[in-house]
Amino acid sequence: MPPAERRDSHGVLPLVTGPAVPLGRAQGASYNACMRLAHLPVAFRRFIRIGLLLLHLVLGVTLAGLLFPLIGTARRDRLIMGWARRLLRVLGVQVRLSTPPALPGGALLVCNHVSWLDIYLIFAAQRVHFVSKAEVRAWPVAGWLARKTGTLFIERGRRADTARINAEMRSLMQGGAWVAVFPEGTTSDGRGLRRFLPSLLQPAVELNCPIVPAALRYRTLAGEYNPMPAYIDEISMWQSLKNIVGEPGIIAELQFGEPIQPNGRRRELAAQAEAACTRLLGVAPARTSPDAYFPQRARPSDAASADTAPKIPADPPA
Repeated sequence: MPPAERRDSHGVLPLVTGPAVPLGRAQGASYNACMRLAHLPVAFRRFIRIGLLLLHLVLGVTLAGLLFPLIGTARRDRLIMGWARRLLRVLGVQVRLSTPPALPGGALLVCNHVSWLDIYLIFAAQRVHFVSKAEVRAWPVAGWLARKTGTLFIERGRRADTARINAEMRSLMQGGAWVAVFPEGTTSDGRGLRRFLPSLLQPAVELNCPIVPAALRYRTLAGEYNPMPAYIDEISMWQSLKNIVGEPGIIAELQFGEPIQPNGRRRELAAQAEAACTRLLGVAPARTSPDAYFPQRARPSDAASADTAPKIPADPPA
């Protein structure tokens, strides 16, 4: 863990990013373009980035609709990851990624949850299959893209649906794929961690499949805590997008921890995963002070529920 004296002005530790993802020629050019946009007025930044976003969405629909049916899984996975990296650049987000652990088979990724940007940040580092609420499936464009990228949809209000989702997760992980869940069950402002719910960890227990903890954080270009990506309270998707593209730039950090081998009991496993993410973030454990790090209330649709009723965040995992 980084030394205490390196805490930022909000009292949290910076991520240790490990080996950085190298910038290619195109990425370097994009980075320079983003830095030029940082000096433009907010209205111009929003106009340019939203315009580029629309073009990038058209590219995504074209790839998913026309090319995906014609190519193999490995190439499709590379395209999904590349599309996510370009999306982040379009939005003015600079990524700092550590290297995911090399595993011989499937894994369950667990991570703290701040924003709809989280999905693309994780995609930029590792091909995963996300678990999302069923309502996203009916969303225009986003829901369609989510289906094409292999998202699993769960009925949040039906406890019986957990068994179906767990079976789908088991099938994917048995085949060597990674599945990603946000065990907090809701988004936060990014300065702390909520208690992890154990319900969606059951497939990893049954398969004795490793659980990979991860932690993400968003900063300003100056390295300070950045609240703008947080998708919390009553904020709409449109307002969230405007907040993000109006920033001079955003630094997104993602760090992976050491894999955790299941011990046969999902509640203990959830506690271990939570502790690992807490160490990566450098914050106090949620179980010690559940609400101390969340002065802003969670979205009403994501109100706390029993451990056996999984809660899926409301943001789109396209």
